[in-house]
Amino acid sequence: MRYILLLFLPLLFLLPVDSSAQIDSFRDTSLFENSILYRKEYRGNVFIHSSGFGASFRKGMNENAFKGRFWETSIFYTRELKEIKTTNPWYANSKSYVYGKLNDVIVARVGFGGERRVSRKPFQGGVEVNFNYGGGFSVAVAKPVYLYVIEYTGSALQEYQLAIRKYDPNQHFYENIYGRAPFSDGLSEIKAYPGLYARAGMDFEFGNYDPDIRSLEIGLAFDLYPVAVPTMAFNDPRNLFAHFYISFSLGKRYN
Repeated sequence: MRYILLLFLPLLFLLPVDSSAQIDSFRDTSLFENSILYRKEYRGNVFIHSSGFGASFRKGMNENAFKGRFWETSIFYTRELKEIKTTNPWYANSKSYVYGKLNDVIVARVGFGGERRVSRKPFQGGVEVNFNYGGGFSVAVAKPVYLYVIEYTGSALQEYQLAIRKYDPNQHFYENIYGRAPFSDGLSEIKAYPGLYARAGMDFEFGNYDPDIRSLEIGLAFDLYPVAVPTMAFNDPRNLFAHFYISFSLGKRYN
């Protein structure tokens, strides 16, 4: 009997420890939080791309632990890679402008997409990798560029004057361009170019818990327009715009 009691005595000390550990595990929600499938999510993004910068919003639903679908909308500014700012060297207070630029172009997109999980987080606080893609409607809005132009008046009192004129490559040159006019000039002449877009990227999520989304996405995007968009005076109008982008996201998952 004495030897039997000695065998069971250690169990009397282990039982309370084990039960308290179970209670603590239920109190610490972080131990099981990542095992819950959150059906819905939303995220906001800011991104830079090879020709500009922008922002987007995405809202979706997870079908299961490995795939989901979403709708997205974005807006961004795009420019030509060959754009170079310059000033008129004959006037010390002249304003900077881009010589040869016909239009400022802002693009808006609305579309749908899907996401596929490549690998889960190997541990709490690790990195999860997802592949996502999207496509839909794209609209390029082109606003004409206006400039401050030095014009000859022929008047004895004021031989030259500054005037705000829409850029014309046949009349405005380095010598008579004083600088860029305010962005508001030309808003009444905006022209829209409807088209389509497609994109694909790899999303690296590094949030500590599944409900909180923090991720970095790298990918490629293409915008195609049936009617070519004029951007520079000495380049052909473009039907296809290609972008390499890097995006940072913050969001939330919930049920």
